[in-house]
Amino acid sequence: MIDSASLGDWKITALRDAKFALDGGAMFGVVPRAIWEKMTPVNEDHTIPLATRPFLFEKGDAVILVEPGIGRRWSEKAKAMFHFDYADGHDVLESLAHVGRQPEEVTHVLMSHGHWDHIGALCDEQGVPNFPNAQHWMAESEKEAALHADHLRRASYRAEDLQPVMDAGLLHTFQGEVTILPGLRIVELGGHSDGVSLILLEEAGETACFWSDVVPTGNHVHRPFIMAYDMNAEKSYAVRGPWVERAIKENWLCLLYHDAEDAFGRFFMDGRRPGFQPEIAQKTS
Repeated sequence: MIDSASLGDWKITALRDAKFALDGGAMFGVVPRAIWEKMTPVNEDHTIPLATRPFLFEKGDAVILVEPGIGRRWSEKAKAMFHFDYADGHDVLESLAHVGRQPEEVTHVLMSHGHWDHIGALCDEQGVPNFPNAQHWMAESEKEAALHADHLRRASYRAEDLQPVMDAGLLHTFQGEVTILPGLRIVELGGHSDGVSLILLEEAGETACFWSDVVPTGNHVHRPFIMAYDMNAEKSYAVRGPWVERAIKENWLCLLYHDAEDAFGRFFMDGRRPGFQPEIAQKTS
């Protein structure tokens, strides 16, 4: 089943991609295990199940892929280490086909940042861009981090994910903020990575926000729940709060990339702290 929602004339579809797992302690940072293990299943090796979930935005001639996904260009060692699971028979390309779209139809690929679990599907196993007719957008700071990763960033980036897109002349970068189409913009925040960004869709008085790793799962809405994977925890804490508060005040539709269960939801105040309420989306076969 595929989840979808509407925002004005836009159709938003949550695409299925590979499931995988990361260390639970790293996903919750300084939060004690006694707290976070009540929120999520835990594997024998102390990892927790996560999704990689691209989204498709469609309106008229615009076919926009938000985050290409993790892809299949992985060694057997990596697949075992991160518990890659394609059991549902879907990566992003197969999911696009399932909703009647071909990779050549994608007009824009929007990338929140350049970590391997977010852009691994930019290219096929031969290093050829999967979306040859699309404008590819990411923050300039993320391009630099991907191509020139230092020892702190090397585990999170693969230059070979991005270089073929650059060589094909498909990559566009920005600093701070960029409007892609009327009502659709990317806003650079930083914190989790140098240029991690929110992707905002605004139409008919409503807003949908793709939270990327600023709020990776519904369990991470509470401000102190900051991943150990974040490059700058202090900045993550600082930038997340005002945006979550705005999402609550304006009742945004929130799109989550890593939540193992829920693609869509709303943030709300649960007493004195933010919470996450899953949204019942439309189901299509």
